[in-house]
Amino acid sequence: MKNSSIRKILVATPLIALTLAGCTTYSDTTAPVASTTATASSVELGLPARTGLTGWNFPVYDVPADPAVRYGILDNGMKYAILRNETPQDEVVLRMNFDIGWIDEKEGQFNAAHFIEHMAFNGSTNIPEGEMVKLLEREGLKFGADTNASTFFEDTTYKLSLPRNDAELIGTGLMLMREVGSELTFDPEAVNRERGILQSEIQTRNTFNRRLFMDYQKFIAPGTPFATNISHPTESAVTASITAEELRGIYERFYRPDNATLIVVGDVEPESIEAMVRERFSDWEKPAASLTETERGAIDFDRPAQAGYFVDPAVNYIVQIDRFAPYERKLSTVAQGRKALQLQLAAMVVNRRLQTLARDPEGSILGGRLATSDFFDRATQSNIQLVAKDGQWREALATAEQEIRRATLHGFTQSELDEALNNLETSLRNGAERQGTRPSQALADGILATVRDERIFALPETRLAVFESVRADLTPEKVHEAFRETFTGSAPLIHIASKQDIEGGEEAILAAYNASSQVAVAAPEETVTAAFAYDDFGAPGSVVADRMVEDLGYRELRFDNNVMLNLKKTDFKDKEILFHVRIGSGELAFGEAEPAASTMLNAISSTAALEAHDLDELQRIFAGRNVRTGMFVANDHFHVPGSTKAEDFLIQMQTAAAFLTAPGYRQEAEAQWKALIPPYIARLDANPQAVAGSAVPRIIANGDMRFGAKSEDVLLGTTLADLRAAVSPNLANSPIEITVVGDIDEQAIIDAVAQTFGALPERPMELNNFASARLVKFAQDRTKRTLYHSGAADQGMVQVYWPTTDDGDFREEVVGTLAAEALRLRLLETLREELGATYTPVAGLEMSDTFDDFGYLIAAAIVAPENQDLVFETISQIAGEMRATPVDDDLLARARNPQLEKLAKDKRENGYWLGSLEAAQLESDRLDRVRTYESILRSVTPADIRAFAQRYLDADQALEIAIVPKPAE
Repeated sequence: MKNSSIRKILVATPLIALTLAGCTTYSDTTAPVASTTATASSVELGLPARTGLTGWNFPVYDVPADPAVRYGILDNGMKYAILRNETPQDEVVLRMNFDIGWIDEKEGQFNAAHFIEHMAFNGSTNIPEGEMVKLLEREGLKFGADTNASTFFEDTTYKLSLPRNDAELIGTGLMLMREVGSELTFDPEAVNRERGILQSEIQTRNTFNRRLFMDYQKFIAPGTPFATNISHPTESAVTASITAEELRGIYERFYRPDNATLIVVGDVEPESIEAMVRERFSDWEKPAASLTETERGAIDFDRPAQAGYFVDPAVNYIVQIDRFAPYERKLSTVAQGRKALQLQLAAMVVNRRLQTLARDPEGSILGGRLATSDFFDRATQSNIQLVAKDGQWREALATAEQEIRRATLHGFTQSELDEALNNLETSLRNGAERQGTRPSQALADGILATVRDERIFALPETRLAVFESVRADLTPEKVHEAFRETFTGSAPLIHIASKQDIEGGEEAILAAYNASSQVAVAAPEETVTAAFAYDDFGAPGSVVADRMVEDLGYRELRFDNNVMLNLKKTDFKDKEILFHVRIGSGELAFGEAEPAASTMLNAISSTAALEAHDLDELQRIFAGRNVRTGMFVANDHFHVPGSTKAEDFLIQMQTAAAFLTAPGYRQEAEAQWKALIPPYIARLDANPQAVAGSAVPRIIANGDMRFGAKSEDVLLGTTLADLRAAVSPNLANSPIEITVVGDIDEQAIIDAVAQTFGALPERPMELNNFASARLVKFAQDRTKRTLYHSGAADQGMVQVYWPTTDDGDFREEVVGTLAAEALRLRLLETLREELGATYTPVAGLEMSDTFDDFGYLIAAAIVAPENQDLVFETISQIAGEMRATPVDDDLLARARNPQLEKLAKDKRENGYWLGSLEAAQLESDRLDRVRTYESILRSVTPADIRAFAQRYLDADQALEIAIVPKPAE
């Protein structure tokens, strides 16, 4: 029951039809009217004639809806939509949405909508408490990944991803959705058991980012439920006191057919699914009383310029400027598409300027973005957000004010707009070309996104066609005009996030803004794009070895310089090509000599760019191309990963080879590196999760400095010269293996690699062993550790680690993975469902493929500090039970079946094969793991799991770690 990101609604969504993984929605929120008045109504509004209605009675003008979606409304008012889609094969995605969210909660009811969401998994007329999730696990669905729900401002959504399209399983899924809709029982004892879980979730999500968002929302929308209903100080207390009857009353008010929408997308026959939907939901009775809409408050457009700020030691310095204008409903027309595209292009240009400023060593910002969006249906919101270097909020505020004013006064150059147009057109064309293999989950979410504002769900090719039809109006002058109109709303609302109190407070912020507004801003200048300098690496290499590995369906090649190439042609995604360039031995080659080299490379490789081109120039060169820049490092290899298309594959290989042979190591990258370190350090103890990620890995690895977060002194002391010294020798003469998977022309791929990596000097065919670098010991001191975080006082974490070995024995690793999953399920049943002590206990296995004889099994949970002893005892007890007694067949099935279904699904994904084949020649012995995983998984018995537990889950060998709030000074 993971909540959606609460930032999504306010960022980076321009006033344009939303694109969700290639599915397009066009907004149309005019009230539906009878067909007999359509033409007159359209004419009166100055619109093109309405061409029809969708099955949900949403008006259609000159932007056609996707004809493949089967819409319907039952007599009781429930809306449904069904779409046949075969990506991935066999999968069926269900979404059940109810128009109830945070804003519908009244005083004394805060968090009730979320509480009801939890209770959907805790007993209904036909499903006993605790059995819904188990039922789905037996069918191969994993709780969280395939079975989930979310509550947001305005709605609650239940989600199922069924791994098979057989009628029985689909019927089960529809039955469960109906149970959620009308049959929840709200047993008082079950409600009481769920309280602790919900309170644990509230504690878990009480992070500095959420507190910042709450403060920001309260500042920009005071007096509306969009502010008060997520920032109420007593939400935990209300959770503790609300009764089962109160929850039932809210449930019966909002969970009704005319307030519900069901989406079914997948490898199905729409006619048969529609019959099943009608059979299952038609007898759901609609209450006689109409549902009244919650009062949503209003935005004050006459509000004078104001400032506010939020202080927390863990936050980045963040500057935001918002302006609001009266809300205008967006119609699904080409005219609206034109304006939306103009605004999107303007935002792209401004954001590109901000990227350039963020790379200026003398600048004040680390990054930023500008966006326009609808603030729900209350206002049109224009927002610029900049992340400042530590302490430089004044300078960043001036940057934000001046860049908005620069765009408003002077507009955009043709060269800027051409770059944005090329990138936008490529994005739209990619979506159109891949629309036949869009994933079902994205499609279901895309259709669901159209409900509230009555948008049109259109094909990606339709959005491309709209773009092409209005291309002549996407000029600098027109884009400037649209930007100027949009960014002249209310007076500015300025919000600052700061690590420390701002001297002078709000008045100081307004004074800084006013001072900036007196500074003259110059018009932008035209730029000229250079030719790419890295298109000739010498004579192309020749293939000297070529074989087909029939059972895995891929091809192995080797060039005369020993560069290796693996090819797997698939039809999973139209026009998608995934690639992975693997080089050398990565961090193993560093040893402990340069402990921060890998962190630095991963942070700034793209910014460091190439000898002949800085990153700004690369972005201009690659405008409209699908090209990834930068090189990265992992435990045992360097790599350039990414996604591209056939027409861009050669230049992608040229770019990757250039980052190998001519990395830039530019000074602006080092300046950016040093600016990133202070905010990074400040967050290392911000909450228990941060401490677990920064401090615990080094403890587990017995103090090995390669693990865990590096100190500020070490990070600041690492320079570009240090990075070059660490990286260059390891790239110069190491094996190279390239893997390409997807919709490929094999000969074109071979030719491109031959011209780039195949043309390089000869390489070795085998990796250095780096035996001493592979030596890591598990913590030798098993004394219980207590670590401290600086976050909320009600947050703590429990972790228990048991040492294992490495992954040399694959069968043992598979058994251990199932043992860890069985442990997780037992922890969920006991810690979450029975004791209500934690929201999400976890367990997992890490048996290293890099370090010899190193691995561990972990069990962990976020808990209130006062519950830590109980959780430690429970984990120890369950581990002891797994040693003493074999798990039962049902628990094993619920652990194994989701993994089997995931494997079947993964095998139809390009990403799975890319990961499986990325070292097919350098580590060919590991391919047997791909071949045998399913058979081993099916062969594991309860006795195997008990034997694993007896070998490793030894209480005397366990290391317990408690993470608690820092004591008050």
